[in-house]
Amino acid sequence: GGYFAMPSAKTNEVGTFAFCYSNSSPYQILSANFQYFDRVELSGNFWIFKNVLEPTFGKMGFGDDADRAANIKLALLKKRDGFEFLPEISIGLNDFYGSKRFFSRYIVVTKEFFDQNFEATIGFGGGRIKGFFAGLSYFPFLKKSGYFKNLSFLAELDANDYKNNEKEHPKGREQNFPINVGLNFSFLDVFQFSVNSLRGKKLAASLTASYNIGKSNGLFPKYLDPPVFSDFRNLDFSNLKEEKDFSRNLALAFKDEGLDLMKAAVFVDSNDNKCLALKIINQRYRNEKILKLRIHNVLSFFPVEDYYSSVVRVESEGINLHEYTFKKEHLNSFKEKKTGKFEFDALTQIKDYSLKEDEHFSRVLYHRKKSPYSLSVRPKVNAFFGACKGKFKYDGGFLTNLDGYLFDELYYNLQLSYIAKQASAQVGSKDIYNPSQIINVRSDFVKYFETNSFHVDTAFIQKNFNLKKAFFAKVALGYFEIAYAGLALETLYYPINSSFAFSLEAANVYKRKYSGLNFQKKIRKFNNDKEEFEKFIGLQYFLNLYFDVKPLDLTFKTSLGQFLAKDKGIKLEILKYFKSGLELSTWITFTDKVDIVNSKRYFDKGFSFRIPLDLFMNKSSRKRFNFKMSEWLRDVGAKSQTGKELYMTIHDERNSL
Repeated sequence: GGYFAMPSAKTNEVGTFAFCYSNSSPYQILSANFQYFDRVELSGNFWIFKNVLEPTFGKMGFGDDADRAANIKLALLKKRDGFEFLPEISIGLNDFYGSKRFFSRYIVVTKEFFDQNFEATIGFGGGRIKGFFAGLSYFPFLKKSGYFKNLSFLAELDANDYKNNEKEHPKGREQNFPINVGLNFSFLDVFQFSVNSLRGKKLAASLTASYNIGKSNGLFPKYLDPPVFSDFRNLDFSNLKEEKDFSRNLALAFKDEGLDLMKAAVFVDSNDNKCLALKIINQRYRNEKILKLRIHNVLSFFPVEDYYSSVVRVESEGINLHEYTFKKEHLNSFKEKKTGKFEFDALTQIKDYSLKEDEHFSRVLYHRKKSPYSLSVRPKVNAFFGACKGKFKYDGGFLTNLDGYLFDELYYNLQLSYIAKQASAQVGSKDIYNPSQIINVRSDFVKYFETNSFHVDTAFIQKNFNLKKAFFAKVALGYFEIAYAGLALETLYYPINSSFAFSLEAANVYKRKYSGLNFQKKIRKFNNDKEEFEKFIGLQYFLNLYFDVKPLDLTFKTSLGQFLAKDKGIKLEILKYFKSGLELSTWITFTDKVDIVNSKRYFDKGFSFRIPLDLFMNKSSRKRFNFKMSEWLRDVGAKSQTGKELYMTIHDERNSL
């Protein structure tokens, strides 16, 4: 974030994502920017050196030379800190990782003078940004409503040391004049167009699209969701004397709220009070508060006066997760407006799922089996940077997901994918510069997409257990992903309202052949450049520790154990979640296997994100689009998927953003 070539101290709102294309001769630059925290801005650039052929792969189809750059900006003082008379102050690093062709560090100060329709910036840098720099932005129509309100004229003192940076484009080292001037225009609250002079020699232009996906409530209103009931007084309950009529209509009331009532039973508690026990499955809502509101709507106005309390238990993915207890006196008090929403929420807090002994004397009023199948279709994308033939390659197609329950107990998942646009065959499964010297458990991944377009991605069954209150377990068997199949076990301790959790997991997996459902008996390995093979049966096991920092909407995960390539070590992961349901995760892995990339030891690192699909729909949904990318496709720190992870299943259900 800044002017043309120089940064400013200002940052965006948390959760804002921006993508920019810039033609800044002699470069083309693709940029992505994400406001990770209120004071942390992360961005990345993909620089293309126009008309400079990449030395090794240029003639093979890669084309012009290119480089990736990672940048970070930390806001030390912001306007909303309460010191409006002071300027905003930030420090930052550009291209601080990797080849560092454009590395620079800086401190920058920005002050708004909107009474005079302008803002000013001054800063000092080292590296490519050398010495003092400055920027000035003038908004001539700022105080006038209209289409040109966001038009600004810009000027900056460009401190980039083009001449002495030997890694600069040969045609980018000359500078006639160190001041860049131009204009910037924002429109539709999403797009921004800039045009300016550059180095006193060229014109540069950029187009940016930005959107606060972290705070988004979705692009469309959820008008296909069931309406939220506020009163049942207009409904006829005169026919509910019989218990079967009561339970059947209760199931219909939950259905009207978008929930599935699976079981209703009457039991007597330890004080001889007649109580109602209900089990529901939530297949629609991502937010626990919305789920609780829907449950509350039914029980507040449905005639349950004959019961001292109603215990509502929530199941997800075959796991009995947690429960709520709604006492008759609290429901009546809220219905009569003697109790407010805050007090009612405090009296009906979420609790660990309990298997009460006195419920052995319960009598079932209603019971239905889980759905044997559910079918959905969603996009599938495999993406690769730095392929031999082209800078960015991707496979694009669709994935069909069929899941459900066998015998009302065993969860199964079958995923079939079809790749309509296949480009991974051009990526190559061997790093020509740095062939992996350990067994290729992951670096041969692209070979699975070279053979055909149709794939059986997953075909597994999984049984989940609630052993006792906060103790959970799973057993999974089958094809977990396109590369591995086997048997997996996991146990998890995760109390309700706790910031801590830990799990133990182990899996014995076999590597699948590149096509079909059979398995490879041997696995590839390079000895220098020579291709060798050795016998392989995968064994991975981990102790996972979780710490949820709720004020920051962060989850820290630490995994210690053995990875697929028989390397032992630790994986550190940070997951940031946002109000919209967006989740962004970054990780780094340290193991005892030595993997050399570009003459340096490589430790696996990367990022992933999960986007709720209902952000783009007119109804609520729990489906998500997942994307994951490592810095390099290597074999250290590699793990096989092992079915549905217990912690994320439970965390997703409990999380109330």
